[in-house]
Amino acid sequence: MTVPPWTEVQLAVGGALRLACGDRSGLGFFDTTVAGFRRSFRAAAICYPLYLLLLATHIAPAKWDQYGVPSILAVETIKYVIAWVAFPLVVLPVADLLDRGGRAFAFLTVYNWSQIPQFLLFTIIGLDGASGLLPLSAAQSIELVAFLGVLLYEWFVARVALGATAAQAALIVIIDQVLGTALDQTARVLY
Repeated sequence: MTVPPWTEVQLAVGGALRLACGDRSGLGFFDTTVAGFRRSFRAAAICYPLYLLLLATHIAPAKWDQYGVPSILAVETIKYVIAWVAFPLVVLPVADLLDRGGRAFAFLTVYNWSQIPQFLLFTIIGLDGASGLLPLSAAQSIELVAFLGVLLYEWFVARVALGATAAQAALIVIIDQVLGTALDQTARVLY
């Protein structure tokens, strides 16, 4: 039985927050079927406005002036969509290689929904840093601590949702970071 979309979002974010606190029971809040996996891409639509706010805080005003808002938004939107699609395409065969293929859709469902609290966290930090309330060095330190916390969170999600070993979970996090860095570098070449 499928729950209404808003209820599914609430449950999934609640589960993601429980996992962020190290509570494995958070897994019970997700529909980890293939249909649930497909619906988990709703998280991309929820995160997109936050992504746009992050862009506003991370791209220098001179870049916006030089290349124009439409050009930068087009490049970054394409990168955003590719990132949401590419990670599952890479993880599915890797999960099979790690003998975790039977839990890949469950992991990807949880991973997708877990992006919402991560985007919220980085948006708050980015807006706080851009506002000038904190000195630049303090904002950068907070962002670094948050980044390290998110890496640990993603590792934990891979451990419990994929049923992976510590090393396998670390490999999944490394794949995510390498893919994200490659997409960031490719986008930056275009503007």
